[in-house]
Amino acid sequence: MRGLVRNNIYSMASNIQLSFIIAAVMALVPIVFREDMLLSMILAVQIFIFVVNTGTSLRVDETSKWSKFELTLPVRRHTIVRAKYVTFVLLILMGILTSLLTLAVCSALGMSIDPVMVTYSYGFGLTLAITSTALMYPVMLKIGTEKNEMIVFFSGFAAVGIMLLLAAILAPFTEGMQIRHPLVGTVSTCTAIVLFIISYFVSVRIHRKKEFR
Repeated sequence: MRGLVRNNIYSMASNIQLSFIIAAVMALVPIVFREDMLLSMILAVQIFIFVVNTGTSLRVDETSKWSKFELTLPVRRHTIVRAKYVTFVLLILMGILTSLLTLAVCSALGMSIDPVMVTYSYGFGLTLAITSTALMYPVMLKIGTEKNEMIVFFSGFAAVGIMLLLAAILAPFTEGMQIRHPLVGTVSTCTAIVLFIISYFVSVRIHRKKEFR
C-alpha cells in the first residue's frame, strides 16, 4: 500500500508544492493584519487547502489510465481505496503543519493568541477538510473527474451546511445557534470522522462495481 500512497502523492506533487507556497504566504499575513478573525480564517484555510488537491490526483489517474493499470497489481480493491484515504489524512496533516507556521509567526511578533479562537479554527478547518473529502471522493469515483472543481466546491459548501445544521440542532444546549460554541465544534468534528469512515466503505463498494476504461 505504501507504493500506492507514494503514487497518489506523486500525482499531485506540483499542486502540493503550490499549496505549501500559498499556505506559507498566508502565514505572513499577520505581520500586516493583526486581527483575530483573520487569523482564525487563515488557520482554517491552511488546513483545508491541501485536500483540494484530491480532484487533481484522481484526474491524473484517470487521464494516465493508472486507475485501470492498478487493477492489475497484486492488491485488492479495498487496499487501493484505503491508500486514497491514507493520502487524504496525509494531506490534512500537511495543512496542520503549515498552520503551525502561522502560529509561530504570531508568537514571534508577540501577538496574544486566544486559545479558544485557535481551538475553534482548528476544529472548523478539520471538520471542513474531513467532511469535504468524505463527500467528494465517492462522487468523483462514481461519476468521474470532468467536473472535479465543481464537486470540490459543492462538497465544501455541503460541509459548512452540515456544521450550520448541527449548530441549529444543538441550539437548545448552547443558548442559541452558536457555530463557535465548543459543543458544536466537538459534535461537528465527530460527525466529520463518522462521515469519513462511512465514505470509505461507500467508496470500496463503488470501486468494486466500477469498470475503469
